Amino acid sequence: MASETGAHPAFRLGVDTSSVITHVSSRTEARSLPRGSVVGDLHGGLTFTDVIAAALESRSAVGWQEVVSPGGDRWTVIVLDR
Repeated sequence: MASETGAHPAFRLGVDTSSVITHVSSRTEARSLPRGSVVGDLHGGLTFTDVIAAALESRSAVGWQEVVSPGGDRWTVIVLDR
């Protein structure tokens, strides 16, 4: 999510980044993650294959978001709420 200028994310990540799931090995794993899981990376979501990204997107009402951690790292995350 970009701010009005598009240069910066609109909000800071409000979770402990150590709890962000950074590796999902299969579509089955993506489908089995518990509701409330936060999945993401520091590379614009590019570490996830298209198949895995689609499985994650099907479980999220808002989709991928760009956020900044309290330490200043830019994360691309998705919250699984379905």
